[in-house]
Amino acid sequence: MLIKITDEISVFLAEVYNKSLQTCDVPEKWKLANATPIFKKGKRSSAANYRPVSLTIILCKVLESLIREKVIEHLDLCKLIRDTQHRFVKNWACLTNL
Repeated sequence: MLIKITDEISVFLAEVYNKSLQTCDVPEKWKLANATPIFKKGKRSSAANYRPVSLTIILCKVLESLIREKVIEHLDLCKLIRDTQHRFVKNWACLTNL
């Protein structure tokens, strides 16, 4: 749905995102999340066999993604990520480090 209304909301979102970055804060509703239990394994009747997942607002996730991209770009440009660090580098994984 957001892709379909991109033209209508892009200016508004840019303002919200820029204000959030300037004030180091996000709208209060973006801080709320719905916690949903996800079954891992074992008996379904045991609460220990579930892990909580927080469902947050998509617009907040987009902002987080934009920030992450810029941070990774800066770290890469300034050569601040070692060759031994595989977890947060694109196309690298923990297994490639093995």
